[in-house]
Amino acid sequence: MDKFIIPFVDEIKNYALDGYYKEFSIRTKPDGSVVTDIDVLVEKKIVKILKKEFPDDSILGEETGLTKGVNDITWIIDPIDGTRAFSQHKPEWGVLVSRIVKNDISTGIVICPVQDIYTAVHNNELITSSFDYEQIEITNKQDNVISCESNLELLDNFKNDNFLFRNRNQFCKDIISIGFSTFDAVITTAPFAHDRLAYEPIAKYIGGTVSAIDGKQIPIFEEDVVTLICKSPEVKEVVISKLKSYDNMQEAAS
Repeated sequence: MDKFIIPFVDEIKNYALDGYYKEFSIRTKPDGSVVTDIDVLVEKKIVKILKKEFPDDSILGEETGLTKGVNDITWIIDPIDGTRAFSQHKPEWGVLVSRIVKNDISTGIVICPVQDIYTAVHNNELITSSFDYEQIEITNKQDNVISCESNLELLDNFKNDNFLFRNRNQFCKDIISIGFSTFDAVITTAPFAHDRLAYEPIAKYIGGTVSAIDGKQIPIFEEDVVTLICKSPEVKEVVISKLKSYDNMQEAAS
């Protein structure tokens, strides 16, 4: 798989980046999200490559739908994660590709072309990355540094902690760099499965955890999930404990 993934990452990074610097049209989809013609072109490019290399696999793209294969392998494509940032010519967007074998998310590929950062994990092995994951240091501490979407009402839960609220456009970088960044956890919404699936193998590779915000496992194709991605099981335990403590305080006060 590494002989496929390494040139694939390079080709898609350059192709998407080329589209970013061209003129493109923008429209609003029925669900209120925006899409550009580059989203569609990038997805079609990925589909074409996958069909050639893996003709028996199914491919599910955000923009072009399902191409049914004949085996139990499915590729999931989010051609531009962060289309609003892309459409505003901001750099915080990425290409997400994941591969599911039966019920196992075996492969996660995240590419942030403008920032020139990327990571690909397959079967819990690092295939290629712009990061040196060998330098990961996991420390257990009570005051965790957490990156969270600003639209989530969680400020009171962590008011005494190092808690950074930001818009969602930065999350590609936050998540794939979580192994060595200052962040111990990332809390992000995932309206659709393709918004989060590619991140799961990467987080698990570094020994981290991916769960719903209550700590429970997320079904693969579950939608509208608030996702908690932690650097380690110890961090997950601390974060969930604080969330539960806050909920109990709110119940007692009501």
